[in-house]
Amino acid sequence: MTEQHSKSLYTKSIFEPMINEEWIGLGIAYGSYRDNESPDKKSVSSEQDIFEDMIILTTNEGVQWNLIRMYAADPASEQVLMTIKKHKLPVKVMQGAWLSSTQSDKENEQQISEVIRLANEYKDIVVSINLGNEIFVDWSAHKLELSDIPKYLKWVEKVKNSTDVPVTLADDYNFWNKPWSQEIAQALDYIVLHAYAMWNSQTLENAVPWTEKTYHDIAALHPNKQIVLGESGWATSSVSSNGDESLIIGEANEEAQKVFFDAYRQWLKDNRIVSFYFEAFDEKWKGGEDKPDGIAEKNWGLFRSDRTPKLAAEVASK
Repeated sequence: MTEQHSKSLYTKSIFEPMINEEWIGLGIAYGSYRDNESPDKKSVSSEQDIFEDMIILTTNEGVQWNLIRMYAADPASEQVLMTIKKHKLPVKVMQGAWLSSTQSDKENEQQISEVIRLANEYKDIVVSINLGNEIFVDWSAHKLELSDIPKYLKWVEKVKNSTDVPVTLADDYNFWNKPWSQEIAQALDYIVLHAYAMWNSQTLENAVPWTEKTYHDIAALHPNKQIVLGESGWATSSVSSNGDESLIIGEANEEAQKVFFDAYRQWLKDNRIVSFYFEAFDEKWKGGEDKPDGIAEKNWGLFRSDRTPKLAAEVASK
């Protein structure tokens, strides 16, 4: 048995993304989809558009990102990886596999096989694998059942035995605070935590303190695991009549996003917490292309969908 295949399912691994011995842990969630593109349309953004995005993220005057998170092992993600590789861009990737109860077992297994392939084919770029996004929290629209946990653990084992990077699951704090999260957490190399102050009816003033408390609460429940903040952000627009947006009480505009972003990023930096801010660019397909542009799901980006910077990205301190 080779060293690669002798790894224990219960290894402890620290995720410390680096480029040239410099820590790049303040990452960002990235979707390449431009206006009129979407995963439902199976869109693959052009190399030119992706290259433009990577240049924006790595050379933005206000603040730069060299670590991105992508969510599905599909042609759209591979196009990003190919562009990074071709142009030798200073970008590392946490590559996701999109797992869902709305997909067939064959489709889920295909995501597992593809994320393994991508991690091995783009070894110099993919620095971690995320198996599933919000797949166990109760409110998820693509939630797996607790009876699926043994199957999920086999996926984790398969990916660990087939790749050389840390493996994780990204889910909401309302999963990680449940007793049944413990078995999964122990099988992972580290935990990716989602914590949105805005969706949890927090004011702007209390947003970062609430996030910090939530982070420490989850860390206390999983004391032997590194906690990475996989999603947190502040939308610049919302429509209170649109479903769960009635939960939002904090002001949703660019000025408020800048206040949150600056305070949140400083806390992450001060505590050297690996994180992925949500998100890089507004994506108009989110929440439904038939919904108005003002809904929150379409407005989490630090840049607009036309790639112009919002206030937080424009004047953020380095």
